[in-house]
Amino acid sequence: MPLSPREQKALAAIEQEFAQQDPDLAATFQGARARSRTVMPFWLPLSWTAVAALVPVLAVLVGVHALVAGLPPLLTGVLTVVLAGGWVVFAARTGASRTAPAPSPTGGSTDVRV
Repeated sequence: MPLSPREQKALAAIEQEFAQQDPDLAATFQGARARSRTVMPFWLPLSWTAVAALVPVLAVLVGVHALVAGLPPLLTGVLTVVLAGGWVVFAARTGASRTAPAPSPTGGSTDVRV
């Protein structure tokens, strides 16, 4: 849901005040926001490479199933698990190179004293 014009103005004022109080931290957040636009949407935490690699995996599965009509279901299941498992490992490794989240205010410490 988009912000109303009043909410957008309030957010802009907060961001401006934040940038004036701590310019280094504001630059860090600004850099993280710019990098986040180059990756997949938040609801699909995969890289474009991983999504593109899924196409040949699915093509192999469909091709084997179409070419070998009498393939036992157990063998089809094993082939699916092997190919899908390999793709999951590949997708996890390519996703690991994503940018780190913005630093926490406590520096990662769980010992917060107020």
